[in-house]
Amino acid sequence: MRKLATLTLAMVLFSGCATPGKSDTAGFLQRYSASNRLAEAVELLSKGDAPGAAKLLDGISRGGAMPGVTDEALFRLALLSLRAGGETPASAQGRRLLRRLKKEYPASPWTLQAASLVELIGVADELKRQNRNLKGVNQSLTREIGDLNRNLERLKHLDLELEQKVR
Repeated sequence: MRKLATLTLAMVLFSGCATPGKSDTAGFLQRYSASNRLAEAVELLSKGDAPGAAKLLDGISRGGAMPGVTDEALFRLALLSLRAGGETPASAQGRRLLRRLKKEYPASPWTLQAASLVELIGVADELKRQNRNLKGVNQSLTREIGDLNRNLERLKHLDLELEQKVR
């Protein structure tokens, strides 16, 4: 009898919170599925299929928060959304994803890399702004040079006319 009571007590004590419930199993399966989709997206990127990878990464980033998976998906999706050339080097979506990465995963190694990227984007934006300003200054100086050249030609003609009248 004593053995049966000890066995029952041991089963009760060890079966409490240690056994995975449905929510634990579902979370594990969700994380496993997201990890597989992330690996598939990385494989698509290596093959050059950026649109397919972006679709998978977007699905991962819209899912539940899973450190180690979602943060990497956000970073890679932000990289894919950056636009070369144009008025701004980074699309609004890319900036939004980088801000979300910083806010939701501050300790992630992907956040550290994103911080450098955000800084570079800021420098690029500042250089674009300076370039626009310099183009405007250049245009106004070109107009001013044109005006000065026209005035110089008029002065030359006036000088010639005065010289001819003096003779």
